[in-house]
Amino acid sequence: MRDKCRYIKPNKEPCKLPANGQHGLCWAHAPENSRKRRRTASIGGRAKVNKEVSTIKSRIHDIIESVEGGGLERGDAAVMIQGFRAIKEFIELERRLLETDRLAVEIEELKAEIANEHKTAS
Repeated sequence: MRDKCRYIKPNKEPCKLPANGQHGLCWAHAPENSRKRRRTASIGGRAKVNKEVSTIKSRIHDIIESVEGGGLERGDAAVMIQGFRAIKEFIELERRLLETDRLAVEIEELKAEIANEHKTAS
């Protein structure tokens, strides 16, 4: 049986995944995987945003149908849709932040590649 990862989580619990590297860490905690972890997290963040947009769109359709069917007052529906507009703005902000983080990682990777090419050429 392989040794467990020696990483200690912020809540003081040890990681339970098997260690598989020279540092005694699992893939998720090994420093050499940090770029790939950030990239994967960025993709996961975009999926979350897409699900939120889908959910809001569905809820707005439900509100419209309720108003048309007479089950919801127009004033109440207007307030609810204003709330969804506020959520939409936060989703857009979150999307821009994720994209900025992703681009920052790519820039750092390109800088590292250029630095390595200069070292090799010297």
